[in-house]
Amino acid sequence: MEGSDCQRDMRVIKKALLKASFEGSVIALADLLEKHPLLLDMPITFSSETPLHIAITGGHDEFAKVILSKKPGFASEFDSEGSSPLQLACASKNIEMVKLLLTVAPDICLHKDGYGLPPLHLAVMKGNRVDILKELLQCMPQAIDIVLDGGETILHLCVNHNRLEELELLLQWLDDHHHEVSVNSIDDRRHTVLHLAVAKKHIQIIKLLLAHGVEVNALNQNGLTALDILTQSTVRDLRDMDMLQVLEGAGGLRARGGNVNNEANDARHLVVEVRDNPPGINQNNIRRRTCKALGKYEKELNQKLNVMMVVASLIAGIGFQAALNPPSGLIKNPSEEKHAFAPSSSTSDTTDKFYSFYMFSNAIGVLGSLLVILLVMGGLPFDGPCFVWLLTILMCVSIIAMGLTYQVAIFSYRYSYDQVSPPVFQMSLVLVLGVLLLHVTRSILLFLEKKGRILKRIFLCF
Repeated sequence: MEGSDCQRDMRVIKKALLKASFEGSVIALADLLEKHPLLLDMPITFSSETPLHIAITGGHDEFAKVILSKKPGFASEFDSEGSSPLQLACASKNIEMVKLLLTVAPDICLHKDGYGLPPLHLAVMKGNRVDILKELLQCMPQAIDIVLDGGETILHLCVNHNRLEELELLLQWLDDHHHEVSVNSIDDRRHTVLHLAVAKKHIQIIKLLLAHGVEVNALNQNGLTALDILTQSTVRDLRDMDMLQVLEGAGGLRARGGNVNNEANDARHLVVEVRDNPPGINQNNIRRRTCKALGKYEKELNQKLNVMMVVASLIAGIGFQAALNPPSGLIKNPSEEKHAFAPSSSTSDTTDKFYSFYMFSNAIGVLGSLLVILLVMGGLPFDGPCFVWLLTILMCVSIIAMGLTYQVAIFSYRYSYDQVSPPVFQMSLVLVLGVLLLHVTRSILLFLEKKGRILKRIFLCF
């Protein structure tokens, strides 16, 4: 029993440490370390992030400095996504924390996270982090030579994400220092950065690359020059003329003298592939784009919309009939006047309330289902998960409204004919509300799982 109590106490203490990390409370940290001097040396088995990860993510610099002074080894540990504290600091644009971490663990500059990105490349992808790039290059200049999956260099990454300022800094650095990477480096498909810049129509980047001596007539694996990619592009705009003048002015030539042959289709495929699929960044995004290209996403979306259309149509039909033929317990003298919808003046106040609530909830159900039908058939200019989520909410409202309509109709018989006992009504109402609660809870958990990574850390701290 003493052993289990001790383990339970240590778990409470570790949760208190995570809570202090999330809040950035230096005072709480000092109190914990005073009572448990070896606390930072103990593994936190129920959280993949160290207190340093949590503090940097929350922007608590003072707390992070104290943690580093007590436990410098945290600077070299990684979370569940393979990210180091330095990569989190680069992503959050925290230049002061970057400087501090570089003094503690400079070698971490060469580590790739779970997406295959070192800190230097991550800063380029995020953009607007020139100061951080300078610090990383000064501390670990060899990081510029790291090649990503697919053979992409950091220069390819700059062009893929249209980072002109970062590209200018890196090219100037390469001009002043000797590195394996150069302006003419190629990836596994022999694309130079000029091929990518032309495919993405980044005219300013093209001019910058030419000013730094890029090979204008380099061939990719399909035997295409940058000018070939431009002339065989299927997407035309006003930038094409400017790029044509710039490339020809720099001595750009077509590899086949302007003849259109069977390999032109390969060039068009190359342009589309380069534009839509920046390689080496995020394998999940690549798989998602591949599924969309195969039509899987559209097929699933259409299936969901078809199901909603069927359910909405059924609800609309049921609601229409319910409005034309209310239950006999809610209408005036049902044995004598079959088509009188308004309540009799002789009915009780309770019956009047039942009738009003019955018609109100029935109207909500019908209008909600009709709105779903109009949104699906109207061809609105937006789709995707947000649109499906909106339609799902409308369908839930309609279903709940029709469920309440049914409950009122059943309960009205108790006052008119005394045929249904109260426990039946109560049990059915509890069942409807229980299913609704489960659905809402599931939706919230899915939202936290996909969008609320920081919020999940809050629950870990309590």
